[in-house]
Amino acid sequence: TPTEVLKDFMMTDVKSGVTTMTLQAQEGRIYESRHIADVDAPRLVFYKLGKESSRLTAPLGRLQTETHDVDCWGGVTVVSADSSTLTTERLHYDPKTQRIFSNEPVRLEKPDSVTDGIGLETDPELKSVKIGRQKVHFKKRKTT
Repeated sequence: TPTEVLKDFMMTDVKSGVTTMTLQAQEGRIYESRHIADVDAPRLVFYKLGKESSRLTAPLGRLQTETHDVDCWGGVTVVSADSSTLTTERLHYDPKTQRIFSNEPVRLEKPDSVTDGIGLETDPELKSVKIGRQKVHFKKRKTT
């Protein structure tokens, strides 16, 4: 049984006085003894140098209340400021390293290419991306 149930749950992660991530959810169920909060429909906004760098949405998530580590699952989408889009079934965000990880099949769509693979490590901006067993398909340029 949760210790607390909060509607419109919100949490902010701050490093050296700068916001690095915010998490909002329709509802958060806090389990104090386990140091976790289960959240419904989490929306994470990642920031770099004070500007929004990407947004994550998922059906379900879990926040470690002491470390601010976040796990999301059920069909996760991350969209970066430049419209690159990452989709996977499950991922983990580590606020200490400010990196996103997944061991699941992933798809990264960029304006010029689509990369499919299994396993991922990336920054929230989707700039420095490592994908395992990847297959890259380049999109054809439209000529006018």
